[in-house]
Amino acid sequence: MSLRRWTRLLGRWALTGLAALSWLGGLAGLALILTTGAGALSDTTPGRMWAVWLLLVAACFLALLADRTRPDGVLARHATAAGWARTDPAGVDWPWAEPRPGGVIRVRRAWSLTAGGFPVTVGVVRWAGRGFGGATDDADGRGVVVVVRLPTAVPAMAYHVPFERIGDSPLLDGADLRKAFLTRRIPPWTVRRRMLFTVEPANEGVTPAVVDAAVHRALRVAGLIGLTDGVAA
Repeated sequence: MSLRRWTRLLGRWALTGLAALSWLGGLAGLALILTTGAGALSDTTPGRMWAVWLLLVAACFLALLADRTRPDGVLARHATAAGWARTDPAGVDWPWAEPRPGGVIRVRRAWSLTAGGFPVTVGVVRWAGRGFGGATDDADGRGVVVVVRLPTAVPAMAYHVPFERIGDSPLLDGADLRKAFLTRRIPPWTVRRRMLFTVEPANEGVTPAVVDAAVHRALRVAGLIGLTDGVAA
């Protein structure tokens, strides 16, 4: 594992640990305040009053800190700052086929945005039982699904893992496309119903950086099959 990945992992573990400690500290402070009871608040002893109010302030601060460090909260704030539109996952026409028996795909949250000149939908997704088939390496997991709505109709096609070429379009013959896939510079991808989609596992947590990278890699696929010149291959 590379040093960069170890650094990211340690950072995420530290953030998760801080959030957990913050929640525990807030809960402990609140529990102490509740057990102290109303009698403590009416106690005019300066030491008792200062202790109670300091615990109350600390509990509020730690609860706020825990909320701000939650991955879901960080991603939601990033989406708002970037101008993404929150979308109901149940109302999105997702382009993948129904999962095979025993397979499960659940999109928990989704946003709509424009990237590289394309309308894009991003979803935080969980799947099990190889619900996505060859569209991802992992049989079970969680991550990011990116759907790029194409400006022109192209034949249904895909590059799936381990190296499965689906369709007979000449667009699949590009040497740069094949090389990028084999060297993992692009993820497995699928084109169906004028939509291109990718699934990027992120079992360590879906962060803004993970989402931004997934969108860029999906647009790179679009560039390699000749739909845009705006994304470097």
